Amino acid sequence: MADTAILEVDSSLDEARWAAVLRRDPAMDGRFVYAVKTTGIYCRPSCPSGPAKRGNVRFFADNAAAEAAGFRTCKRCRPDAVVVATAKDGIAGRIAALDWPRIDAELDEGGIGLLGPLLSPTECSDLRSFYEEDHRFRSRVVMQRHGFGSGEYKYFAYPLPDLIGDLRAAVYPEAARTANRWRAMLGQDPFFPDSHRAYLKHCHAAGQRRPTPLLLRYGPGDYNCLHQDLYGPEVLPLQMVILLSEPGPREKGGDFTGGEFVLTEQRPRMQSRAEVVPLRQGEAAIFAVNERPRQGTRGAYRVKLRHGVSRIRSGQRFTAGIIFHDAQ
Repeated sequence: MADTAILEVDSSLDEARWAAVLRRDPAMDGRFVYAVKTTGIYCRPSCPSGPAKRGNVRFFADNAAAEAAGFRTCKRCRPDAVVVATAKDGIAGRIAALDWPRIDAELDEGGIGLLGPLLSPTECSDLRSFYEEDHRFRSRVVMQRHGFGSGEYKYFAYPLPDLIGDLRAAVYPEAARTANRWRAMLGQDPFFPDSHRAYLKHCHAAGQRRPTPLLLRYGPGDYNCLHQDLYGPEVLPLQMVILLSEPGPREKGGDFTGGEFVLTEQRPRMQSRAEVVPLRQGEAAIFAVNERPRQGTRGAYRVKLRHGVSRIRSGQRFTAGIIFHDAQ
């Protein structure tokens, strides 16, 4: 790379910037970018890709400075194309700034799309703290009692916390658009309305009136069996998961080890395919609830999906689940 040190940011803050990169802090997006000398690319601080070695990283004030130094944009986090939306922008702005064409392509290919960093560490901590506030929830489920696995979760009551309600309302239009497109692939008419409020009227008319967003808590040895989140005949075939804890051992700043999110897909007359989805704290993914279309040589056909969580080996893992249909 060309010697353009004059374009780099004040090096006295490099360690603080490196810490922001390690925690993939979306609040730092727009304040600087970092470049990796061995790959020749530059990224946002919140890029979901695995961190490079510290010695191979340079920091720049903005995209133009990194490009002037000869680096090219990361195709995963797209710092050149994404309108930066940070913790101060609100949920609607962050959702609007996501690369939905890419997410749609990932959903079509594998049944899951990575949204990348969505919540700040403070927002994750706030949601985790809700778990001990029983007045926020309508029910608690101990998984061992029902053969669901090991661990527990709680369903939020209405009215939902602002952050959960905002996420549900902001992501729903994109999920509904994909769901209607999938219906068209299978020769069905569009069904899902543009707004979540309108969709909930369908749910309530079908007798599904109980909210389904939830918090899940796992400790050592806990796990979640493969399952589908179906709560009645009314189903929007996509849901969202957000990891609220940082993976990794405590001595390296993590909250838990093990506990990987797992998605399986069963195609007709084929063995199941499993995918382990890497998420960091604050990162989200949207995935198929129970089935999705897959394009074959003779047209689209349905494939079945289930999801779960592998065994927690140490620490404590919290997750938020955003399901768009209500329950009976």
